[in-house]
Amino acid sequence: MSRESLRPPVTVGIPVFNGARFIGHAIESVLAQTFTNFELLISDNASLDDTAAICRMFAANDSRIKFVQQHENRGPYWNLRFVTQRAAGRFLIWLAHDDALHDRFIEECLACLNQNPRAVLVSSDFQIIDESGAHIRTEILSTIREEIPWGRRCRQFFQYPIYLNVFYCFYGMMRADAGRMVLSGIKEPKYMSQIELPVLARLATMGEITSLPKILREYRRVSTSLYHSEINSLAKKSIFARTIAQGRHIFGLIIDQLSVLLGSNFSTARKLRVLVHVGAFYFAKLVEICIGQARSRGALESEAPPRPTGDRGE
Repeated sequence: MSRESLRPPVTVGIPVFNGARFIGHAIESVLAQTFTNFELLISDNASLDDTAAICRMFAANDSRIKFVQQHENRGPYWNLRFVTQRAAGRFLIWLAHDDALHDRFIEECLACLNQNPRAVLVSSDFQIIDESGAHIRTEILSTIREEIPWGRRCRQFFQYPIYLNVFYCFYGMMRADAGRMVLSGIKEPKYMSQIELPVLARLATMGEITSLPKILREYRRVSTSLYHSEINSLAKKSIFARTIAQGRHIFGLIIDQLSVLLGSNFSTARKLRVLVHVGAFYFAKLVEICIGQARSRGALESEAPPRPTGDRGE
């Protein structure tokens, strides 16, 4: 048999740092998959807790698990790119250490990608859970269903903020070569918050992005997440410095999305349709902001005490 035929078709990549509290559950969810021919690649970014010990225990009992412990922490984006570049499978899933897959996730997503050669990324719907594993809500990714024409679906990946809950599809199954190409073309960001946007914009220029009408994955909301760490770091800055940093970050994301769109191989007609949609979206947002500010001023004026009307007009 050739080396190619021995390679697993799917890699599940877990980049982790200090994930001892939840990573065992994430690993178990992968090992419980109905589709069993996969590689589980875990890259520990020099954790300071028991993450490495937990991963080694699982790896010692299952040859499908490849565990790599980094000698130094080189940042979350570097670690994400590491599992992407090292993935042996033709298909890749990014799994956060505190999330979990339902047992048919790989089987269902793989079938969808094999049946639709135009698709570059497929997701499922999501169950959002809290730190204890209790259900918070369900996220239904209805706006990127396969039956919706791609010309309409693709518009959502070139606007800020990305439409509703579409960013969750970042955690679906993608073609690994596309994932490697995308991450190799993105400069390491200062903030990982909303990394989904530049990644999804680029993937949308490579093929279709779709969702299955099934809940096949758990997404955990935790107070110790990277997002909350970055928010807490920004909160320590002055209001002026925080506003500048956030404004620069958002402006950079918007410019990146538009640059990716204009540099894509979309037809001129499709680019124009997307630009019109995005322009209308931003205009509506601007009107909404202006109306909100006007109402706020009106409320303040109505609450102000009446001016005295004495002889001096004071």
